[in-house]
Amino acid sequence: MLKKITAWGLFVVWGVASLAAQSNDRLDELLAQAPAKLDATAYLLMTAAKLVSEDVAPSAAFEVAASGGFLPPGKHPDDGVSVEDLSYFIMKTQKIPGGVEWMFLPSPRAAYRELAFRDVINSSAGPLRLVAGDEVMRILTGAKALVSGGVQ
Repeated sequence: MLKKITAWGLFVVWGVASLAAQSNDRLDELLAQAPAKLDATAYLLMTAAKLVSEDVAPSAAFEVAASGGFLPPGKHPDDGVSVEDLSYFIMKTQKIPGGVEWMFLPSPRAAYRELAFRDVINSSAGPLRLVAGDEVMRILTGAKALVSGGVQ
């Protein structure tokens, strides 16, 4: 148990350190949001995956994410972020390999089920629950730990 706690602690520190290069103002903006907005979330996830420069505006990061297929169709920058949409966004940007459902039918629901199975997200309130900015960061850190092999 202590080993698992230590590993999680290291990955949280690593995740926060890797995000430290991003604009503090943009991160503060995201952390203050409840629920988190898609444009600020897009900025965080797209810069974390190095798909856009840290110099771009959140609205530009959203446009790149929407046109690149990282978001489900029909989303708007001011929309709140659901656990399901965040799961899909993270699975796509972080290139997390999934199970059979994700391989054959990649969808927000499949991404949600995959990250819930791997205990990266809190699934107790369902896939449509809106998340706050701090939860976006915690889930991203957990996903990065998953990609690096720290969490089974």
